[in-house]
Amino acid sequence: MKHTIAFLFLLFSLLSFSQNDSIISYGQNLIYENKLDDAISFFNSHLTEPQSPEQKIKLLIGLADTYKLKLDFKKTNAYLMEAYEEIERIEDLQLKFLYHVKMIEFYRKRGLFKVAIEHQKNAESILKNNMINEFDLSSYYNRRASLFSQHFGNLDSVIIYANKSLKLAEKVNHKDNIFYSKLELASVYERRGDIKGAITHFKDLLEYAKNNNLVQHQADVYINYTNALIKDNQLEKALQIGLEAIDFTKANDLLFNQIIVTINVYETYKKLGNNVKAYDYLLYRMVLTDAYNKKEHDKFLFELEEKYKLTEKENQIKISNLEIKNKNKELASNKINLYIILGLFLIAIVVTLLITYFLQKTKKSNRKLQLLSQENEFLLSEANHRINNNLQLVVILISDQLKKSSPDNAFQLKSILTKVDAISTLHKHLYKNRDKSKVDVANYLNDVKVSFFEVFKENDIQTDFKIDSVDISSDHAMYFGLLLSELCINSIKHAFDNEDSKTINFRLTHKENRMYFNYSDTGSREKNKEVKPKLIDKICRQLKTEYQIETDNGFSFSFEKHITND
Repeated sequence: MKHTIAFLFLLFSLLSFSQNDSIISYGQNLIYENKLDDAISFFNSHLTEPQSPEQKIKLLIGLADTYKLKLDFKKTNAYLMEAYEEIERIEDLQLKFLYHVKMIEFYRKRGLFKVAIEHQKNAESILKNNMINEFDLSSYYNRRASLFSQHFGNLDSVIIYANKSLKLAEKVNHKDNIFYSKLELASVYERRGDIKGAITHFKDLLEYAKNNNLVQHQADVYINYTNALIKDNQLEKALQIGLEAIDFTKANDLLFNQIIVTINVYETYKKLGNNVKAYDYLLYRMVLTDAYNKKEHDKFLFELEEKYKLTEKENQIKISNLEIKNKNKELASNKINLYIILGLFLIAIVVTLLITYFLQKTKKSNRKLQLLSQENEFLLSEANHRINNNLQLVVILISDQLKKSSPDNAFQLKSILTKVDAISTLHKHLYKNRDKSKVDVANYLNDVKVSFFEVFKENDIQTDFKIDSVDISSDHAMYFGLLLSELCINSIKHAFDNEDSKTINFRLTHKENRMYFNYSDTGSREKNKEVKPKLIDKICRQLKTEYQIETDNGFSFSFEKHITND
């Protein structure tokens, strides 16, 4: 009889677990299909009467995942905090591990890598001493691969952890981790220069997402796929996939992904030389960006550490109360001494509370300053991006005017175009850099050189540029870019007649905190003439540097400038 009862209890437990699991799986499928409002209603309906504490926690985590995709980080955090309180109450290490994995992704998605790494370490400490189910372990390895890819830039570690995640995900049919593990591996191909290999993997992932109805996943891979096609110069294919991606993200209300694929379509039209279409999609991208910026993004601080400190403080108060009782017993015969000791004790408590208050106030101030710093960095990045976009509009407008201009005015417009493009290129580099005050001068000046490619080709001019890679301030970089642009324009306009060989040489070297700027051409028109270009003279005065010009063997311009990398 006892064996029968035990068997029935075990069978009932298995049936209950299976039902719980099917409820969570159904809600997860709604998230995969981007039916976020349906998912919220479904999770909330089962949350009113959960079948077990474990199911309640997973329902709360499901709601957090849903609101994260809706970019409502305040509600995401609230549901994760509620789930954490339930986990602490039932002391379930498996669910605590899952909570830390979710927090890794929550903070990684917002770019707060330091906090994400703290949760990764907490999950790792649980993993060392406990058996974790393969479903959640696959998610943990996948998040580690993402951290190594985005934060540390260690591609070998990305491969190791993405393969670990993929192996477990395929074993338990975790579609989300199968997709994102393969996406990380495909991105490694792209970053290591195997663009065609990456394209093949992105194409397979697009089919996988379509076949499994993974809507958010499909939107994500569209971005990587179109980027890779553009890099491989498959512009017609990139345009086809990009337009398909815009329709898909618009139909599924995936605004962030829609902005990114719209940028890719703009870049594709620009490379194809269709400036009218490029301009249309640039305007469309600005409309989408404004809509995205109007979404509510509440900013808040996470204070789990204070919760632990509150528990510790309560324990200290209990200890203090015990000490008071013991002292009262010991000093019962001496009321004067008792009053003195109690007075001192009360003073100590007041001092402790005051110190605690000021420490908490200082920490809150530091956190606010840190948040303001992050906001300022974001605003500066957005400013550089908007300036770059506006300058690109100017470039497009000048390019259109250039087509309508007479040959006499064409060169003047090209001169203006290259200078605007030089400044636009600087802001593009600043937007991409983590440090918004510096740029790599080699990358920047080589991009400036690219803007002259068509002009050099039209005038049959060869170039020999050698530039040391060093980070310098954005102000110095801008003046260097304008100098190089103006010197190239002057050489094209004034230096050459009918020489057999037309060459422009440029060297920018860095040695012992000094930059050596040397520019020359092989033109013969200005030989042995006194030359002092006005704009170049003004730029050098802004740089506060003396320059030398020689015309014995063509035109030669040089100067040296003290620059530090602090």
